[in-house]
Amino acid sequence: MNDTTTWLINQLTELKQDDQSFINKSLYQAAIELAKEQEKRAQQSQDELDGRIWSPDKW
Repeated sequence: MNDTTTWLINQLTELKQDDQSFINKSLYQAAIELAKEQEKRAQQSQDELDGRIWSPDKW
C-alpha cells in the first residue's frame, strides 16, 4: 500500500473511533473500504501495464 493510502486509512480509522454516530462510523468504514479497493485496482492496472510492456508477443 502506498503512503497516501496508508495515511488516509489511518485518518479515517481515527475519525471512526472518535465518532459516536453509527451513521458516521458506517460512512468512515465505507470510505476505508473504498480506499483499499482503489489501491488494489491501481496496483492491478500497473501490473497489467507492466505485463503488456514486457510481453514477448509485442516485441
